[in-house]
Amino acid sequence: MADRYYWGKPRDVIKGYLRGILHLSAASKQHYIEKTGAETGNLPRHLKLLEELDELFETVDTDSIALLCLRYVELLSIPDTAELTGLTNSQISKRTAKVMKKAKEIVAKV
Repeated sequence: MADRYYWGKPRDVIKGYLRGILHLSAASKQHYIEKTGAETGNLPRHLKLLEELDELFETVDTDSIALLCLRYVELLSIPDTAELTGLTNSQISKRTAKVMKKAKEIVAKV
């Protein structure tokens, strides 16, 4: 029997969620820049990460990206995340660092 997912496959759900959050954030920054005439700041790097999101998903496992989302979107500490997931503090740090490293490599291309 095939696996069935209500919202879609976990990898696709997480990618769609991240794409949506990055898009909303970029649009908000763009609107603010246009409205106030502020400097672009990190908007070009933000847009680059949005463009290269598929590359990020090809090189980092989905569980690590989901863990990073849990920590940063919910603003949880490592001990809180460990309690929720059952992972150790070092496992969480290692996995989230891997995702952040790859994301930093992508935005460094700008």
